[in-house]
Amino acid sequence: MTKISSNDQTNPVFNPAKFIQKERTTSKLKIDQINTFLESTPERRDLTHRLIREITNDRVLETDTSYYDLNKSQQREITANKIARLALYMEHDIKTARNNFENKNLIQDLQKNNGNEPLLQSSDFTIFDKRLSLIANIDPQLSTRVGVHLGLFGNCIKGNGTDEQITYWLQERGAAMMRGIYGCFAMTELGHGSNVGQLQTTAIFNESNNTFTINTPNLTATKWWIGGAAHSATHSVVYARLIIKGKDYGVKTFVVPLRNTKTFQLETGVVIGDIGAKMGRDGIDNGWIQFNDVVIPKENMLCRFIQVTNNGNGDVKVKVQPQLDQISGYSALLSGRVNMVMDSFRFGAKFATIATRYAVGRQQFAPQTKDGKNSNQEEVQLINYPLHQYRIIPQLALVYLISPVAFKLMDTYYKTLDELYHVSTAKDNDALVIVSAKLKNLFISSASLKATNTWFVAQLIDELRQTCGGHGYSQYNAFGKGYNDWVVQCTWEGDNTVLSLTSAKSILKKFGDAAQKGKFDSNLDGDEFGYLDPSFIAEVYTNQVTADINDDSDLESFIQVWAILLVKSLVHIGKVLKKNNDINSLSKLLVQISRFHAIYLMLKTFHEKLENEKESYITDDNTKATMWNIFRLFSVYYIDKYSGEFLQLKLFKADDISNVIQPKLFKLMALIRTDCIALSDAFELPDNMLNAPIGFFDGDIYHNYFNEVVKNNPQETNGAGIPPYYMALTSMLSRE
Repeated sequence: MTKISSNDQTNPVFNPAKFIQKERTTSKLKIDQINTFLESTPERRDLTHRLIREITNDRVLETDTSYYDLNKSQQREITANKIARLALYMEHDIKTARNNFENKNLIQDLQKNNGNEPLLQSSDFTIFDKRLSLIANIDPQLSTRVGVHLGLFGNCIKGNGTDEQITYWLQERGAAMMRGIYGCFAMTELGHGSNVGQLQTTAIFNESNNTFTINTPNLTATKWWIGGAAHSATHSVVYARLIIKGKDYGVKTFVVPLRNTKTFQLETGVVIGDIGAKMGRDGIDNGWIQFNDVVIPKENMLCRFIQVTNNGNGDVKVKVQPQLDQISGYSALLSGRVNMVMDSFRFGAKFATIATRYAVGRQQFAPQTKDGKNSNQEEVQLINYPLHQYRIIPQLALVYLISPVAFKLMDTYYKTLDELYHVSTAKDNDALVIVSAKLKNLFISSASLKATNTWFVAQLIDELRQTCGGHGYSQYNAFGKGYNDWVVQCTWEGDNTVLSLTSAKSILKKFGDAAQKGKFDSNLDGDEFGYLDPSFIAEVYTNQVTADINDDSDLESFIQVWAILLVKSLVHIGKVLKKNNDINSLSKLLVQISRFHAIYLMLKTFHEKLENEKESYITDDNTKATMWNIFRLFSVYYIDKYSGEFLQLKLFKADDISNVIQPKLFKLMALIRTDCIALSDAFELPDNMLNAPIGFFDGDIYHNYFNEVVKNNPQETNGAGIPPYYMALTSMLSRE
């Protein structure tokens, strides 16, 4: 029997494209202006569009719905081929960044470091970094495998190595250009993950020949979850305890060869295995590593902030820069945390687009008559149900609020790391004090934003999957693999709960200094921690400033309400802590402090960008008004979400939640609903980046989805509908 492959277009329920197209036509929003806002600047927007075109039109890098049917082995091999392809793009991107296509041997000259070309700089990798960030949205396992090498292995060397070590490993050995060697990042152990200070792998200094011996002393010291270790990495940065003459100097970083770069045979004393199947990202070759008396030269210890000198005759000295040595070990993780905030924007945009288009195109249930019977009217679009709006529109708003803070955090990261590199090279102690304080602030806010937004987007993906009903459960519509690939972001490079606690404890310390000692550096802390200004704390404490968002024209009140909540929460924690002196008993509250800090930063950054016409690039009044409604909705939605805390700390009364917050929430959702297609279109994601037929641009949901299913599931070889295991079924049915 021939399959049915077309719909009766005269039946309205079978023509979802008309609804989507109608909403595009009627919306007056300037989506190009919005896209520029979301991509930060016109220059970044243009680069993003160019790179997306290159990625999605590359036959090696592209993905389609067959991607969802690949097994682990297929994913590993395909990902390796894509890495090789990306290496060529990297060379092209370096040439583009340097505007140098005349020197055909540019990459070779850089690796030889023969003086023909200036040393590699961060600016050489700007284009490729953006390319890799965008690839994360279409093939996250690919971006991770490359990101482990460049972002973890490479940044660990950048953050902990001397200038000479950086040049040697990243340029002369070729790591920064994905040539010569390929690295992994061996921090986590079977027995320790977040508690890096208690890692057990040892690096014992051998005075007689200036070497270190790397050992795995017991099972729980096995390096575990190491991306790239199972199959790819030739070298690793290994976090190990520095032991000299029996004295333990704590965890330091060492470059350890794992494989022969030509034969890929494991080096002597190195034992490696495969972690196996995971929830997602099976294209990453996560492995475990054990070291049995692996000897490396002294020069392989990364020693920007710690130096070991051996003058012979037992005269071994250790010099440490305590100001930076402790945090330098975590510097490699900063890049990943910062990038995960950007990933939250990109991933959130993808799934918000799919779910919004489906909600506009999909219809279910016609309005009933007064006597409860079905009317002859058209079935209702899902998006026109207020509850469905509640499930979708705030998630769309969340993605909009992530974008400005993600770009700002990224810019702050690069600026701070550049400052750190320059002042540590110049050995300027006064400047070092300032930059180390900036780095600590970066740790606080990146931890808070990473944890909060990866959690929020995990919830977004699952909630939006459910809004798409049964079709959302299909692998071909991206949500299943998307969720499984995403949720590791809540765990790696800093478990979200641990990061939130760490961030909140630092905020609590700053609060104590401000409230009790009047200490507040407005130059250093004014931007991110303005709510800790002693004068503001006093105003909150004496009720001179109160939470009030009745006036929609008072835009800053939608930020200030979170500043007040933070201060009142910190005051409450301080009072409880004074009574019981048990910080662990307050962990639930501390996690909320981190989350509220992130929400405060997101609102503040969005507000600062949108109110500045030159930085927002939004000149159309109607478009700007809608963007402000998104801003208000985000604040009100999370006030409602965390109404318990607002009520507990008496920022609002129960009547305020019922009579002000919730009506305002549903009013804002209804306003934004009219432009939801334009707002999702403004992400400007092509279909082959969404890779979900129910969310394709043309809105032809049913044809698109049906065609992908049929394409990926051809007729059975035994005959249509006859499975290879049919005899198991027939024998069951015919049993006597």
